[in-house]
Formats: sequence, structure tokens, C-alpha cells
Amino acid sequence: MLGKLIKHEWKSTYKVGCIMLFATLVITFFGWMAFQSPMWQNMESSRYRASILDALSIVTIIMYAFMLVGVMYGILIYLGVHFYRTMYTDQGYLTHTLPVTKHQLLGSKILVSGLWMMFISLAIFLSVVILISSLITAVMPAGYSLMEAWGEIFGALGEWSEWFRNELDFNFVRTLAVFLFSAVISPFTMVMVLFGSISVGQFFTRFRVLMAIVCYIGILIIQSILGSLLQNVVLWQSSLGIYIDSTNIFNALINLLMSIVLYVLSWLVISKKLNME
Repeated sequence: MLGKLIKHEWKSTYKVGCIMLFATLVITFFGWMAFQSPMWQNMESSRYRASILDALSIVTIIMYAFMLVGVMYGILIYLGVHFYRTMYTDQGYLTHTLPVTKHQLLGSKILVSGLWMMFISLAIFLSVVILISSLITAVMPAGYSLMEAWGEIFGALGEWSEWFRNELDFNFVRTLAVFLFSAVISPFTMVMVLFGSISVGQFFTRFRVLMAIVCYIGILIIQSILGSLLQNVVLWQSSLGIYIDSTNIFNALINLLMSIVLYVLSWLVISKKLNME
């Protein structure tokens, strides 16, 4: 039955998710177009004079950044609204009459929503890589290929990693492992914090949506405070490399622990305190 729930949840959300992915593709195209301005090929020339096209190029790049942020928060807001409507409004009457457990209901929504957040995050990452490649292509001299440029960049990163490892105890393999761990769990913890805040808002008899927003902001503040406290503790007892990796792993674990607490609260709400609007 869990598989059917996941399939139904996927069908309910894939249209908006695909629209967001398509929007990321369009935004990336405009970002690439921005670097086709003659300004980038003539940056070192003292005779070149900026034109309206160059101004539009800069404005497009700024808008590119804002629109990518808009895509990330747009899908997050949509998933929150979808969760609220299907769990705590009139639509929830049908949801909660299904012959499934509450854990299966929550699990299916968290899994599908977390995957969409992961897909959007990956799309944004690839978009940024494409934009950086476009910048490199625009400014590099004639006869210089993009592969050669990336080869030199990775070569320089290798030299820097050696220096960082020797001087600052900075291990790029360890850092990459920590980054991947955080990247995998982050979409799901983001979704759980959002869903948990919405569920906690149901404890209030009035202004539930407003209280859910307040809870969400409060949880983010608590996470930030706990992360800062741990950073200060680790900073006094480790090198820079250990400090960065420990900070990232502790932040990920804090978010994971907070997600578990919010999952339990959400389960209690839909199991014991369900009061749909």
C-alpha cells in the first residue's frame, strides 16, 4: 500500500515539479545568453565602450540569481501548501480515510517531496556549472578550449588541496564525503521541518497558518543558534579543516535530529489531535 501512496503522491506533485525544472532550464538559457554580450570578450580592451546590450547582460545575470532562488523557494512553498491541503483541510478527509497507517501517510509525502527538493537542487547546481562554463568560454582567449580551462581549474584545485592538507589539516576527500552526506539528507530535513511546522501549527485553535509560519521561523532560528554554539565549541579544539568538516556534519545531524522530533510531533497530530478545517 505504501507503494500506491508514493505513486499517488508523485502524480499529485509531478506537474508543478516539472514546471520548476523547466523554469530552471529557461533561466539557465537566459544566463547563458547574458554571457554572449561583446563586453565579456573585450574586458581587457581599454578601447571598448559599454552599450545597452552590456547593461542588459548584467541585469540578466542578477535576475538569474534571484530567479534560481525563486525556483528553490517556490517548490518548497508549493510542497508545504500541498501537504497542508491534503492533510489538514477538506481534502484531508479523504486522505485520512485511506486504509493505511499514519506512518505510511507521512512517509510517502516526505519521500516524494524530499526527492523533488533533491531534483531541484541538482538542477540548480548543474545550472550554476553551466553558467560558470559560459563565463569561462566568454572570457578565455581564442584557441583556448573549455576542456583545457576546466583542466587547469581542477589542476589548481589539486595543488590547493595539497597545500590546505599540509598546512591546515584540510582533507578534500573527507570534506567531499561530509558534503555528500549533507546533500543527501538536506532535502528531506528541509521538507520535514516544513511539514513539522505546519503540523505544530495545528495545535492552535486559531490562526493555524500564521502559527505554522511562526513555528517554521522559530525552528530555523533554533537550528541556527545550535549550529553557532557547536561551531564555537569545535573552533577552540580543532584545526581549520577539522572545524569546517565538523561544523558541516554537526549541522546536518542537528537538522536530522530536529526532523525526527518534528516527525514524531506530526504523527501525534494526525493520530491523536487531528482537527481539520
